[in-house]
Amino acid sequence: MSYLLKRILKNPKCKCGHRTPWEADVSAFGDERHIELEHYNPFNKPQFCADCYEKLAIKCPWCGKAIYPFEYVTLYTPKDPNFQIPEGSIVYSKEPLLLIGCQSRNCASSGADYCGRWMGDHVERFESALEECMRTGKVVIRHF
Repeated sequence: MSYLLKRILKNPKCKCGHRTPWEADVSAFGDERHIELEHYNPFNKPQFCADCYEKLAIKCPWCGKAIYPFEYVTLYTPKDPNFQIPEGSIVYSKEPLLLIGCQSRNCASSGADYCGRWMGDHVERFESALEECMRTGKVVIRHF
């Protein structure tokens, strides 16, 4: 195998334009994680390198943990009218006020509250299990 091919396979070029190792340790807002990129496919490049992945993390307004790209999120409204949005948190909508929160058991009431994924620059919204249950009147079971 050629040197160039070995280098490409070892450090694939991502859609962000950078090369990155398959695995990396990332840190944002004091929350450290070990990530593994999706398997290399020349027709489907990894989305972000480890550095961009780290830079695109946002802060959960409820617990302060990092929300990294492609993680499930919740959309909650603060109960306290004097609530100050922490720096690094993202507002999903202003009316009603919805903030992007993490999937941690300390923040999300349950997996039924997951209603999207943080994509690095926006939320890819989907109907939560609770919303689907209310809309259809049927029991909903989802496996994430």
